[in-house]
Amino acid sequence: MLLSILVVSRSHNLLNQMLFSISKATSLDKNNVEILCSWNGSNINESKIKNNSGYNFKISERKKYHFATNMNSLAKHATGEILLIINDDIILDKNSIDKGVNQLLSVSKVGLVTGKLRYKNGMLQHAGITFDLQNIPYHKFEKLIKSNSDLLSKENQKVPAASGALIFIKKDLFLEIGFNEKYEICGEDIELSLDLREKKDYIILFSPEVSGIHFSSATRRKNNQYGNSRNDLKRMIKRREDFINQASKNQITDELNDLTNQIDILNKIKLKRKKLKNFLKNLIKNN
Repeated sequence: MLLSILVVSRSHNLLNQMLFSISKATSLDKNNVEILCSWNGSNINESKIKNNSGYNFKISERKKYHFATNMNSLAKHATGEILLIINDDIILDKNSIDKGVNQLLSVSKVGLVTGKLRYKNGMLQHAGITFDLQNIPYHKFEKLIKSNSDLLSKENQKVPAASGALIFIKKDLFLEIGFNEKYEICGEDIELSLDLREKKDYIILFSPEVSGIHFSSATRRKNNQYGNSRNDLKRMIKRREDFINQASKNQITDELNDLTNQIDILNKIKLKRKKLKNFLKNLIKNN
């Protein structure tokens, strides 16, 4: 089997819309795809799950929610060569799965592939993750521009880290490294990215061809599990510091290139906003 799609869910509504999007996101043969779920919801809501993906869906376990632990467990059940780790609150765009699988298999030294995610209103949610001067991770350009903005490159890019909401990774590699289960709420995706770069000298590949709508922690926010805990933040900062202290010349160059790209785009955003402000000022003045 080629692909195992892993999802953790306790909301049948979110899960159902994600499953339906899979039907348009890939044209892989049915025998080459399985969908495994760690279900954290009620028995009543479980009975409302509708698998309209066109592929085999199985609830592999019913356990208390803990993203890292749930995903590590699902990966051990998976039979696919490649894992697609995905949030239930994502609606994939057409052909996104096929694009992600192709990128993972065709680009050299790729640890994982991630994609471009947008909010329901079209604003950018994820185009890779980077770090500020305090080594705190943040989403590049989040809510600053539309996801289809011409300021964003249509080419693949190396990024410092990726969100665990949507990643493609080879199963053997994930089983070797996996998510750090010491994180209370989130941060295991940041550490996985840094582990792949430090321990394997792999790159984190952002592919804009892989895309979708992300309702961004819809279930966790509802259950007051949104954001980072203080312990998680400390752990992420420490992991980032350790990475920087041993980073190779090429890895530092990748970081600088990413930073330069961010500065360039932010300056262009600032200029566009200034022009719009002046246009509106003149419009009001003339009327």
